[in-house]
Amino acid sequence: MTEFLTYDGKVAIALLVFYLFYRFLLKKETFHRFNRVVLIVTAALSFLLPLCIITIHRPIEIQAMDTVAVMSELPEGITLAAASPVQWWIVALFVLFWAGAAFVLIRVAVSIISITRIVRQGDCVREEDGCKIIVTERDIDPFSWMRYIVLSRKDWEGPHTPIIAHEKAHIRYGHTVELLLVDILSALQWFNPAIWMLRSDLKELHEYEADDAVLRSGVNIKEYQYLLIRKAVGKSGYSVANSFNHSILKNRITMMSKSKSPLVRGLRVLYLLPLMCLGIGLQAQTAYDLPDKVNQNDGNPQSVNGIKIGPEGVNPLFILKQAWGDEKEITREDFKQIEGERIKSVEIMKEDAAKEKYGEKADGGVVVITLKRPQELNEIVVISYTDEEDEEIPFMLANPETMPSFQGEEMSTFTRWLNARIHRPKGCTHEGDMKVSFVVDTDGRVKDVKVVNSICETLDALVVSLIEQSPKWEPATAGGRPVAQCLTIPISFRIR
Repeated sequence: MTEFLTYDGKVAIALLVFYLFYRFLLKKETFHRFNRVVLIVTAALSFLLPLCIITIHRPIEIQAMDTVAVMSELPEGITLAAASPVQWWIVALFVLFWAGAAFVLIRVAVSIISITRIVRQGDCVREEDGCKIIVTERDIDPFSWMRYIVLSRKDWEGPHTPIIAHEKAHIRYGHTVELLLVDILSALQWFNPAIWMLRSDLKELHEYEADDAVLRSGVNIKEYQYLLIRKAVGKSGYSVANSFNHSILKNRITMMSKSKSPLVRGLRVLYLLPLMCLGIGLQAQTAYDLPDKVNQNDGNPQSVNGIKIGPEGVNPLFILKQAWGDEKEITREDFKQIEGERIKSVEIMKEDAAKEKYGEKADGGVVVITLKRPQELNEIVVISYTDEEDEEIPFMLANPETMPSFQGEEMSTFTRWLNARIHRPKGCTHEGDMKVSFVVDTDGRVKDVKVVNSICETLDALVVSLIEQSPKWEPATAGGRPVAQCLTIPISFRIR
């Protein structure tokens, strides 16, 4: 919900910026077909650009000097907001948005239904080029829609050659399809003035282009302009149709008499390139990686996973620390396998401080790697399963061939499934960090749900009950066979 509203807001900003540059640089030029393409591409880019996110990968590199803790400042992830329900105003905004979108789409549908009814009730005259002229008894202005040209009986029996030429130009250039596309996009941006101004400019360009086609067919410009003035009394009223009579009559007559713009002015469209680069750059994300190499240079500090850990020959003690405080000694090879985006901070401890805390085994210093909370990564931390209930659950660093998957998707899907169902019981005001473990059995069923870190009996019972209701998973596999696997998830309950 929030993600979609954020995306639509980015679309609105992109559309507004693109349109303003078009309005100031190209709107007054006579490149009618070129400007049409620019407007359509502008609208499409506005919806696609927020989806183009570039991730810049950088290695973590920390000098082994004094005891230091360096935050890697990785991008924040999605938090499992068990005690933070969606704000009421976000829900209201979401409902309001879709109500406006539905109104626009219903308006378009009503217009299409009205046109369809006129087409069915009128007399059809087929042209050699495939166009169908619908002659209706209604007193309406001529308009075109798809392959149909609709005229009143009065216009059909009078001089109608320029009118037919005008509407055929609309059909030939596919103007109706462009209007339908923009109408659909308008439903998703109904609150944005830029989309309505863009739509209005697009209809103007349609008329300019059709007028130009009529004049190139040999029609006298003065007679054609007089015809436009005589037909300027009524309106067709169908938003999805291209009407021969249009409210921009003055602009159309002015544009017919205007000299052609120099082709070099078309290069102004290059404004799109820096705007696109700026938009992509503003959305770029930085991820800090740990390279898979161990570099040893003559006497230089040794670098493991991009982290300098001391002179050659010194073997520090590696400690993996979970966000909730549990620590585990790991090997250098284990350290090299940790993904950079999972690391929250790295602390390098020199010999004296290291030996004071970890004993003689820390002669070469200590590297403490603290991982981010699973919900910050939008994933679940995997813990190995043991049959001893009283035995502390150790960290799992060697993964099986495949991990359990919730409904055949990523582990983050389960956090979203659980998050959507957790609602704080009335009267419960406890806060804290809970840790829950459960086993995904060989048949995909969830069992042995246990609260490792408790907050209160009410919240414990709530979470255990929800996890026990989990649909079947795809079990983990090892050696090609399904195996039982234990998972743990931390859940933060907060009151805001």
